[in-house]
Amino acid sequence: MKTRLRIKGKKLWLLCAVVLLGISLSCCYLIINSVNQPASAVVGSTVSITVNATSHTNSSGTAHMIFGILAPKGWNLSKNAKVTYTSSKGNGNMTLIPAAIINNHAGGLSWAAYMKSFFGLEGNLIDDMEWIPFQSDAIITYANGDLMTVAINIQITNIGADNNPTLVKLAYVIANDVNAFTFDGNDGDSSPTSEYYNEFTTPCFSLTGGTGDLVDFCNPQLTTIDPPKSLDNDIVTLTYNNNIVSTPLGTNAANPAVYICATATTSDGKTLNACTPGPKTMMTQTSAGSGVYQITFWPKALFGATTGQSIVSMTYYITNQAGTIQVGYGNTAAAFTYKFKCL
Repeated sequence: MKTRLRIKGKKLWLLCAVVLLGISLSCCYLIINSVNQPASAVVGSTVSITVNATSHTNSSGTAHMIFGILAPKGWNLSKNAKVTYTSSKGNGNMTLIPAAIINNHAGGLSWAAYMKSFFGLEGNLIDDMEWIPFQSDAIITYANGDLMTVAINIQITNIGADNNPTLVKLAYVIANDVNAFTFDGNDGDSSPTSEYYNEFTTPCFSLTGGTGDLVDFCNPQLTTIDPPKSLDNDIVTLTYNNNIVSTPLGTNAANPAVYICATATTSDGKTLNACTPGPKTMMTQTSAGSGVYQITFWPKALFGATTGQSIVSMTYYITNQAGTIQVGYGNTAAAFTYKFKCL
């Protein structure tokens, strides 16, 4: 499967290596050449992925190879992914880097936190992603002029451990534990564009099956809920974006406020409604004319659940003040759905 290579820097031939090798100076190159990844998979299946890279060095030294994967938190790849490598410098295993291991280049951050701080979500739109960092079990020794090829092999078992069908852009990064995500600065440009790392972001990967709601990290959504996974006793913020498509609600200027019309289902089979336009259900724009509306609420209070009732899911529409216009999932007549769960 062809994927999108993201390289920082103005000239590919000026990329300054390392990643796999811990070079302290000089300009060489590191390239993630390709990622062999299926376009789709089924929840609960086993998926194999291979990341292929090449590095050329012009100094000598030693370093551990660092490898990171960006994936949804609910997949729990720290437990469900096995990573190995084969290279012209030998073969071995990639082991998970514990959170207690601090990266010297990141101001006290762990490798996982450093990766997220540096690379972010790589084009994914919901902040329910994590970077999972691995390190080669062997120290790699390299010499001036070495050309190293490496294939990093990832096997994910029980993919989609949270049981949700998913659309997501998976991403990968290779670096080394000496230089991390730093720049060489020897390329002659006005700013340092040569790097000791390389990242690769794939097109949207489709995970089908599962009993949960579709989680779409790739495409802008009319509504989102923060945190993405919550229980009925958590405080949540529902955001509606009226700018994604033209909806029956019309222009932002004509709607300083919109409302939610929601129905909850409880663990004892009851339904509870919060559908009367008013202060309790009103969503206001984050700024005048922005078209982005929000409401923050406690689900138990919104629906009037009793102490013994647990809310397991809710369906909802976005409406005008009169309640005569309803906007649903994908700008259709179907209700938005949300299941309360912590995983």
